Amino acid sequence: MDFNIKSKVAIVGGSSKGLGKACTIALAKEGVNIVLCARNEEALQKTRTEIESLGVEVLALSADMASAEDNQRIIDETIRKFGRIDILVNNSGGPKPGTFRDISMEDLDEAYNSVLKYNIRMIKGCLPYMEKNGWGRIVNITSITVKEPAPNMVLSNIFRSAVVSFAKTISKELIAKGITINNVAPGYFKTDRVTQLMQARSQAEGISMEEYEQQAIQDFPHKRYMDPQELGDLVCYLCSEQAKSITGTTIQVDGGLVSGVV
Repeated sequence: MDFNIKSKVAIVGGSSKGLGKACTIALAKEGVNIVLCARNEEALQKTRTEIESLGVEVLALSADMASAEDNQRIIDETIRKFGRIDILVNNSGGPKPGTFRDISMEDLDEAYNSVLKYNIRMIKGCLPYMEKNGWGRIVNITSITVKEPAPNMVLSNIFRSAVVSFAKTISKELIAKGITINNVAPGYFKTDRVTQLMQARSQAEGISMEEYEQQAIQDFPHKRYMDPQELGDLVCYLCSEQAKSITGTTIQVDGGLVSGVV
């Protein structure tokens, strides 16, 4: 299926690896030019080479997505190179884990800035260019905690849920201008971060990583960690011309893990 987004321009946060990288690969395969944004310069340049091999133009920017200055620089440099912004994929690292009693007010402020405020800043900055062209796609990568809050992830529960509420609030206004906004709520994917955590925990328990993984997936209905590209492909579809009537939704990609009805 041709998604009719060839030569569009997409800004993808946290895109040097993991779920963000998977989104860039899926979009690049559809001919979308990519703006990579991440803090790790080495990983950023490696991903840039990989994405360029798919035949699209790539702008790689070393940036802290929690920085207002870096957010504006991303937008300015995208316009300078491409002259347009069509797609925005908001993706940032998760806030500090912990229960309500574990977190400090400083932790709260940091999570607000790196998750919710970053998201709002990028949307406000990109919208004028989408509105000018009468076409745009915004996808926010959140977490399954927006569907089923986790007791030890109180900051994620608060601010990722706020992202979902914000997206729903503005979705009707935006679709009237040809712009959709949706949220994707990932479950457990086998990213580099998850692999590192499994290695550390398996060593602590004195077992192989393979044994630890088999134990970990026993509570998963589909008995496996998911491949990041599964989420990337969904995000790519939400950015397609065919998805022009899908907006204000939150779609979980969790292999059936969350038990809630909505």
